[in-house]
Amino acid sequence: MQQQGVKANIMKNIVNILFLGLVFVLFACNSRMSKQENIAKKDVSTDSLKNKNDLQSTILASDTEQEENCIRETAKPIINKTVFPKATFNLQSDKLTGIETVDFDNGDRLIIKNWGCEYYVLTFCFETSRFQEDIRNYEYWFNKAVSLMMDIKRGINAPIDIEKGINALAGRCETSFRMHYESFKIGDEVDFGDEKIRSFVTIDRIEKINHKKYVVEVSFTTGPL
Repeated sequence: MQQQGVKANIMKNIVNILFLGLVFVLFACNSRMSKQENIAKKDVSTDSLKNKNDLQSTILASDTEQEENCIRETAKPIINKTVFPKATFNLQSDKLTGIETVDFDNGDRLIIKNWGCEYYVLTFCFETSRFQEDIRNYEYWFNKAVSLMMDIKRGINAPIDIEKGINALAGRCETSFRMHYESFKIGDEVDFGDEKIRSFVTIDRIEKINHKKYVVEVSFTTGPL
């Protein structure tokens, strides 16, 4: 009996030792796997950051290349200051785009963006409180866009034939809204150029910015140069 008790204790100790060994092995494996997962996560994070930085570098390089390869020249003022003496001009950081601003005595403002690369574009953005109407009434606002451009054309000295563009826009308004046979909407291009280089005018935006002031935006484009 005593010998059997000794044997039982020995077997119990052996089982305990084997169990502890198994626990140690499992713990070591889990620790190694966790360490590998953390390394993998770190690598993924590093790769993501690298890809993001590479993408940003590519975008910046593309922008720089576009600026260097632009056909058009650096923007210059187009406002005749004998007509609008309070006009200001600022050349932007890209060394191509110019922003010209005219503040009128009645509180209205005109902001001209002189921009483009393959195309030469003049965008006239009027902030006006002279007119009040639902912005969905295109017939009303498109005709007001013509009126606003007519009011300032004498003070514009640009390489685009602004007066010819205004006349083309006025003709398109008259035809479209009188005959009612075609839709004339924001962004539609109205051609007024010649066969060599295309020129067109668009009404880009009609927007109400507060209870009495509206934005009317018109662009004249020529190109590709």
